Amino acid sequence: MSKIIVTTGDLKKDYEIIGPVYFQVSNKGFFGSSLDKYVTTYTNQIKEMQNNNTMDVDKTDWGFLYGEWSVGQSAFEKAFFIATEELKKRGEMVGADAIICMRQDIDMDTNGFAYFYLQMYGTAVKFI
Repeated sequence: MSKIIVTTGDLKKDYEIIGPVYFQVSNKGFFGSSLDKYVTTYTNQIKEMQNNNTMDVDKTDWGFLYGEWSVGQSAFEKAFFIATEELKKRGEMVGADAIICMRQDIDMDTNGFAYFYLQMYGTAVKFI
């Protein structure tokens, strides 16, 4: 895991603004989603977090029994973790020490099956 700081606010340190960084992920896909591919990449970290009770363990989603198809709450938690880690990687690419003012947006697509899209972005900064 990267040493880059990610915060939803500002930092009480002097810094130069490098620019915006952005990442998006979705659980939509016929033969697999971008989220599935990233979960494979982060399998070890996710399992470690689940073992340490810092991330919920996957649970069966029984919504289909009621005629519903839901996205599953554990998918949101994994997507948020992955997006944060990927945002850090993008910060590293531009030489950042931190990502400030991070924001996220989750959009739901409930036409037919329920899918979500997660966008995460922030401002990459370098400490001076």
